[in-house]
Amino acid sequence: MPLTLVEPAAAGLRNALRLMTEYGVFKLGEFTLKSGQRSPIYIDLRESFGHPDLMRVMCESMQELIEKVEKTKPYKGIVGVPYAALPYASIISQYTSQPLLIIRKEAKSYGTKKLIEGSYSEGQRVIVVEDVVTTGQSLKDVITTLRKDGLVVEDVFCILDRDQGGPKNLEELGVNLHSLLNMEKVLAFLSAVGRLSLDQFNDIVNALNLPYKELKKIDVKWEMEETHTNGNANGDNKENSKIRVRLSLQQREKLATCPVSKRLFSLMHTKATNLCLAIDYEEGERILELADKAGPFVCAVKVHADTIDEFNESWTSKLVALANKHDFLIFEDRKFADTGNTLSMQVKRNAASWADIVTVYGIAGEKSIRSAFQPIIADPSTRLKGILLIAQLSCEGNLCDTEYTNGTRRIAEANQDIVCGFITQEKISDKLGLIHWTPGVSLDESTDGKGQQWRSVEKAITNDIVIVGRAICYKTTPASELRRYRDAAWEALSAAMPKH
Repeated sequence: MPLTLVEPAAAGLRNALRLMTEYGVFKLGEFTLKSGQRSPIYIDLRESFGHPDLMRVMCESMQELIEKVEKTKPYKGIVGVPYAALPYASIISQYTSQPLLIIRKEAKSYGTKKLIEGSYSEGQRVIVVEDVVTTGQSLKDVITTLRKDGLVVEDVFCILDRDQGGPKNLEELGVNLHSLLNMEKVLAFLSAVGRLSLDQFNDIVNALNLPYKELKKIDVKWEMEETHTNGNANGDNKENSKIRVRLSLQQREKLATCPVSKRLFSLMHTKATNLCLAIDYEEGERILELADKAGPFVCAVKVHADTIDEFNESWTSKLVALANKHDFLIFEDRKFADTGNTLSMQVKRNAASWADIVTVYGIAGEKSIRSAFQPIIADPSTRLKGILLIAQLSCEGNLCDTEYTNGTRRIAEANQDIVCGFITQEKISDKLGLIHWTPGVSLDESTDGKGQQWRSVEKAITNDIVIVGRAICYKTTPASELRRYRDAAWEALSAAMPKH
């Protein structure tokens, strides 16, 4: 029987599973549980306390779960079950702006002698936060105590349901259990990333008497993630058994070695934009006018110097002034391709003094590319600080086949001090310092009838930066289109990144 699909997890939940695996929350071996039961797996959520990034991801995901369930059932107070759930309840209380209540395991023999600490009143509806639920027996005692004090309890939220009868037992009390994860999803994920064999799955199911016998399949779409592999911060992807963790722009900035990559990650984060505007006008003054309007909305402006009527040193000085004013990069889409000596002369004459980035085909090979660009990029007197290798094109019938793309990727990965990233239609490298730029993006059209194929933002955002040209520049109101595309692109990228 084919494996079935577990419902796709949200970005935060996928992050949580990856981080939990990386930080050793899921332990395989021989363990004895508190109940005395033998278990081939031990899920130690207390490991999370030492990793703020994991705590943040789990609590944000719990917050989303609570808000989804509680839309029609307003509550006033979050109860943390002692002791392991208290850190989660405290953080979620801050995220949701709800008061925190703490229930003691035993009343103090001095002071107020209360079992429940915090501000509350009779008839107040509260939710309970727990870390792990097995049978739900310990929660019954908590719920009973809360109800004796006049509080209304109808919902419990936990990080992990061990699938051992908790929901059914709590239902007998009129309480719903909502879990971020259950054992079925955990085992499916561990199998998907090569950390759990079928024999281990069967052993766990039999030992814990879990209510299923089939290992479900969960799709791990690596191309949707910004990832690094467990034990290798630079992301060599040689086998699925390495756990990938999506990283933020700030984290990727630290891993980048190309100067322009570091600057780009920083300004993307600071300006909250991953939009590159391709201004393909012929009139120089018209380009400058739109660049000035676009500046606050973009991380880069792309031009074709050889198509500009008034192209000269005076014009490039004005463009540089606008880039400095609005903090965007200047991207000259020259598509260089020649021997090293000729490349060097072309770049020095046509781009090095005013452009931050230029495009280069990989066909000349690594030696020609490096010999031409490394000295220029290292020269403090030049503005050019990185190159983009063209790995794929958006035009119909192009000849950038798999062999060419893979060869270009290898050149980039071996020269990350000078290569900023790729012009590409899909993610082709796991090296986190390399930035993937997607050209040919439009929210409204799919083709121009001349070979150009446009993609939606959603399809393009498996990469990092979207490049939009005519879809903005040739609209009657390009200024409003700028905001529209900036917001759509950033929203899509933000949904695929950890929150802060």
